[in-house]
Amino acid sequence: MTIEQVIPPQQPSEVENAAVNGRYLIHEKIGEGGMGIVFRATDRLAEHILAFKQVIVPTWQYNVDEETESEIEEALRLALAHEFETLASLRHPNIISVLDYGFDEERRPYFTMDYLMGAKTILAAGHDLDEMGKINLIQQMLQALTYLHRRGILHRDIKPANVLVTYRTVRILDFGLATTHKSTMQAAGSIPYIAPEVWEEQPHTEAADLYAVGIIAFELFAGRHPFEVNSHRFIDQVLDEPPDLTLLNASAEVTAVIGKLIEKDQENRYTSAEACIAAFSQAIGLPLPAESIAIREGYLQAAKFVGRKLEKETLLKALAEAKDSFGSSWLVCGESGVGKSRLLDEIGTQALVQGALVLRGQASEDVSGSPLQLWRSALRRLVLTTPLDDLAISVLQSLIPDIGRLLQREVRPAPELNSAAARQRLISTITNLFSNPNQWILLILEDLHWADAGLEILQQLTRLAPRLPLLIIGSYRTDEKTTVAEQLPLMQNLPLPRLSADEIADLSTNMLGEAGENPAVLALLKRETEGNAFFLVEVVRALAEEAGRLSAIGQTSLPQQLFPRGIQTIVQRRLSRVPDAAVPLLVGTAVAGRQIDHNLLPHLAKATHTVIPVETWLATCAEAAVLELFDGNWRFAHDKLRAGILE
Repeated sequence: MTIEQVIPPQQPSEVENAAVNGRYLIHEKIGEGGMGIVFRATDRLAEHILAFKQVIVPTWQYNVDEETESEIEEALRLALAHEFETLASLRHPNIISVLDYGFDEERRPYFTMDYLMGAKTILAAGHDLDEMGKINLIQQMLQALTYLHRRGILHRDIKPANVLVTYRTVRILDFGLATTHKSTMQAAGSIPYIAPEVWEEQPHTEAADLYAVGIIAFELFAGRHPFEVNSHRFIDQVLDEPPDLTLLNASAEVTAVIGKLIEKDQENRYTSAEACIAAFSQAIGLPLPAESIAIREGYLQAAKFVGRKLEKETLLKALAEAKDSFGSSWLVCGESGVGKSRLLDEIGTQALVQGALVLRGQASEDVSGSPLQLWRSALRRLVLTTPLDDLAISVLQSLIPDIGRLLQREVRPAPELNSAAARQRLISTITNLFSNPNQWILLILEDLHWADAGLEILQQLTRLAPRLPLLIIGSYRTDEKTTVAEQLPLMQNLPLPRLSADEIADLSTNMLGEAGENPAVLALLKRETEGNAFFLVEVVRALAEEAGRLSAIGQTSLPQQLFPRGIQTIVQRRLSRVPDAAVPLLVGTAVAGRQIDHNLLPHLAKATHTVIPVETWLATCAEAAVLELFDGNWRFAHDKLRAGILE
């Protein structure tokens, strides 16, 4: 029995129209379930609409003792944290994307995700489509499951309400019951879509997820469930009675595929989601759906985290100590592309679900901006949850121009001082913000090799950290000329080496499946990349472009050398996907640094005579894997790309 079957949802009147942590303005309810309620919300930092999911335990509805009530609440909290953690590791065009995780003023957890405007369930969206249109939706659902199952994740709650369609694109959501185990004995799911073997207390495997897809496919083509859901005989029908396939308004070939998907014996079903996709394609006489760049990037950019065991354990131990007000500061160092950012992302996700306020900043090679620009992003988030007097607000306005809008307060100019005194006042104000936190903090600062002029604040914070609930993790490149380690002697160095041969093999399998185990493929990856994670992904990307799809890599002869001119070859391959009309704006943004200021884009577009609408330009560059949306903001997918564009 699932939590949904135990706890009816609470009426959300107390939550609607509220502001959470000064950042999220909550609007109307758009969905609900036993694990929480989903609202439409506005992110005041990024100034866009998103979906806000929160655990709300309606204790007043239950006649239960305090201990049981506490157990229910804790189960819900853990379920939401698990769902966010699972989704944060995924990147696929047919899976919902999560953005942020946190706790409100009453310590109720929440997370935010993409808002799907005008979304319909797969049944509603497919109702009026022809056979080919319905199968297109089913295959998109199966492409998401192919990705999940490749990563060892079982969804365990595939049902129409969790498979939404917006602008003809399927998005799977609600991963509260998902598990990373290859199989599990714990029964879970929504009754109409639970596979026969799960009712018989057998493990839930990939085949059970595919059974649920088969039931949805049946409903799409028949307009009803194959069995009587509301009958007391429903489970007996699922276990013993064959479905009436004559109800399907489909060709004989498609009917046969659906029939195989909902076989009683899982051994008689398809062996994988990929096999289902192929079967549907064959049934309608079409080739396999093309592997889009977005799907391919999901396997490449969000492959399962591998290696770094010692480094990850070290930082997680420091995170636990910071929670108990024994803070510390660390410098993760390594060559460009070795995987520093990915390690920091993993630690950031862990910190979020444990209740930390995660703040991020990134230094830029562009020296024309403020030397304290490194701190702007982190401070915009921090001021929302920290009490500030009028003087502090006025001082911070020089670094956070929109602080008045964020805090919804009138801001007066700060008293005039000479430039040196004004700078020292700003530095002291920033340091004080971190010295009196309302919650424990993880501060991530990347690319510190470019932050020499902005390190004074960090020097002060590293002295204070051991007495604060504050963990500071910075990163810098060892292949850049820098004295950052010497300037920050109190920060502990954590070198990040290249991936070992075993780790290369592990990552290859995670990205490519069986193709990644091919000895010739592994030999090429080791030879071309020498364990540099960035180059490893680029080699696989190039091979996939040549082969047509990731799974086809290694089926033909492999090249001896892919990147004779190094990074320039990679940049040229990426830029070849970008229309010529979009390139000048790309160069203009590269000058300003890796992070992209969305508010400046219209001005840069005008200056570079770019006629493509800004939003279209962003989508085009993201499709080419040159730009990416991270933490609600656009940036270059890797600084190597930005540097290569400028060169």
